[in-house]
Amino acid sequence: MIKRSDVDSRVVEQAKAIEQRLRRMKMAKLDKNLFDEIVEEMMKDKKSLLEMQAELDVDEQTIFDSQERIAKKKQQKLLFKTEDTPKKPENAEKGGKKAKEGK
Repeated sequence: MIKRSDVDSRVVEQAKAIEQRLRRMKMAKLDKNLFDEIVEEMMKDKKSLLEMQAELDVDEQTIFDSQERIAKKKQQKLLFKTEDTPKKPENAEKGGKKAKEGK
């Protein structure tokens, strides 16, 4: 048997979550980084372009711009990641000793 207090508390929790999500959506219109984060989450959830437009209340171009920024950030992370990996010295393959040149 379900008690009324259980239902009420569940409804209140859902309402709080929805209110928090709406606040986040409003703030996203002011902050591009937050907007990009929300678009990236929607892409992970495999939402269509029309669903993104409806939820975010923006046009297609704004979403495309955001997706471009996200792609550029990912590329930069990959570039920095590959640059930070240490490279093997050339003589490491030869047993660590350089061949002496004859005199």
